Amino acid sequence: MKTFLTEQQIKVLVLRAKGLKQSEIARILKTTRANVSILEKRALEKIEKARNTLLLWEQINSKVSVSVKAGEDIFTIPDRLFKEADKAGVKVPYSTAEIIAFLVEHAPIEDRLAKRDFVIFLDSKNRLRISECLINFVEEGIGND
Repeated sequence: MKTFLTEQQIKVLVLRAKGLKQSEIARILKTTRANVSILEKRALEKIEKARNTLLLWEQINSKVSVSVKAGEDIFTIPDRLFKEADKAGVKVPYSTAEIIAFLVEHAPIEDRLAKRDFVIFLDSKNRLRISECLINFVEEGIGND
């Protein structure tokens, strides 16, 4: 299977998942603890980038999405999501209370307000998702054939 991780990075992650310390892994792989640390750090960075890429792909292919600006009250967001869904002919399978609970748990929210800009979207499997990767570009020429 193709992966972004090197064979050494995979070995380090597998051994760490089994509870081994970096020094123990270094002995097994016949390298230094510092090298194991670097391998682990770079592997985790690659995994985070892959997760962000997948989230961005899900956002691009979302059924409906709403951009939320820093400072916005979370109690305005469900209504905006429902309105966008209605425009797109999509049924949101969540109540207002469920959306607010989701926002409180998963979005950058503090005291009912968005701390940072983010997007809430309904993915292709009808799951609510949060992304802080904002797609900001002008769709020039699209639909202007």
